[in-house]
Amino acid sequence: MMLAFASLGFPAAVSASDYDDVFRERYDSPEDVGVLGRFVSKAVEVGQYDQAISTLEQHLVKYPRDARARLNLASIYTNVGSWELAARNLEVALAVGDLTPEETKQAEELAAKVKGALSGFEWVLDMTVGIRSKWLDVEDSNNEWRDRQDWNPFAAVNTALKIDLDTPLDDVLVISASGLVERRYEDINQGGGDPFDGFSLTDGIYAHHRGRIAATLDKGIPVVELDAMRIQIAAFGQFRTYNPSVSEVALGTSVRAIVQPSVDTSFYGEVSYANLSQSSNLTAEHRFGAEVGASRRLTAEHTVGMAGRYQRETTNGGTTVNRQREIELSYAGVLPYQVFGALWTHQVAGAFGDFSTRDGAFNPANTAAGTGTYWRANWDHAFHLDGYNRINLGYLVRENEYDGIGQFDFDPGSMSHTLSLSFTKSF
Repeated sequence: MMLAFASLGFPAAVSASDYDDVFRERYDSPEDVGVLGRFVSKAVEVGQYDQAISTLEQHLVKYPRDARARLNLASIYTNVGSWELAARNLEVALAVGDLTPEETKQAEELAAKVKGALSGFEWVLDMTVGIRSKWLDVEDSNNEWRDRQDWNPFAAVNTALKIDLDTPLDDVLVISASGLVERRYEDINQGGGDPFDGFSLTDGIYAHHRGRIAATLDKGIPVVELDAMRIQIAAFGQFRTYNPSVSEVALGTSVRAIVQPSVDTSFYGEVSYANLSQSSNLTAEHRFGAEVGASRRLTAEHTVGMAGRYQRETTNGGTTVNRQREIELSYAGVLPYQVFGALWTHQVAGAFGDFSTRDGAFNPANTAAGTGTYWRANWDHAFHLDGYNRINLGYLVRENEYDGIGQFDFDPGSMSHTLSLSFTKSF
């Protein structure tokens, strides 16, 4: 007898009330296979993997040759990292032979992933293409700064290799790399004139690049009264262009501690350092950073968080070139709608901060310090079409207010709005 639910390639959105309704239905009709199937699907959608696993295991005691149930159980086991149990169920599912061609393909792809995990290696690759539109409104008393609106296409790649170190605390080594190229206009704040009137050598248009490669040791720490504690030690190198004549090369390291009193609550703290001496036309030689934060999962669908960040850049002589402080509040959740038949997740974040800079924010010849405050808010959406394809839509608004900018006698400010749309393919 086939368990009556669709293959769990990727969940759809569901509310907590839906889960409660199906749970009661299952309680009232424990022998109804259709009800069990609906309950398993809902349990996976809200992250109740233990409930889904126990339900499927009970079903397979009576119907051990239900290939679709085996496939779904294997999929859930991969979500919780039980690779051997996933492999065992996939082997039986493929041997029974009752799967549809689409389910057979899914089982074979999942089996390849499980095989890699059992060998101690997991590899992921995401490729993204998209476009950003930015509208910038700059205010100052002298009318020297110009507004603009632009449309910038971009392409990005992100990849990571996770190596299981086979320790009792699940220590892993992660090698990650990312890169992005984007058509951009030169930052309106980088010169004393309109970048589109010939002042810039490229008439304001250039190819922005950035990339990063890192090696991270993720190590578990033995604990008794806490759910988990981990230390992540990373070494990294990164590159980015700010405009055609200014580029950054950073080599650094970071240490992050993560403490989880429970599965629903997490705290973290991180310190980092980067050497910037190999950069081109960048005043700063060193960058120091610190960040602390916490998150709390309210339900399977709703999570809130907060973070505090500090960053300081200095010269070799110890002079502070740039400083920034920021407080951020965030919320992440699942929306109860299915656009394109996809799981719709979103994140809302708002931040306030202040800064001090003497790195030529408005004029490369200006070395006097300027200070100011800013706030930003963003709303990011992800439409997960399946486990391998998603569409992202984002909106960001930011306002900068300068209290003073070097030797200038005006206090400029700016408001920017950025819309982005992208498509990501995972391999």
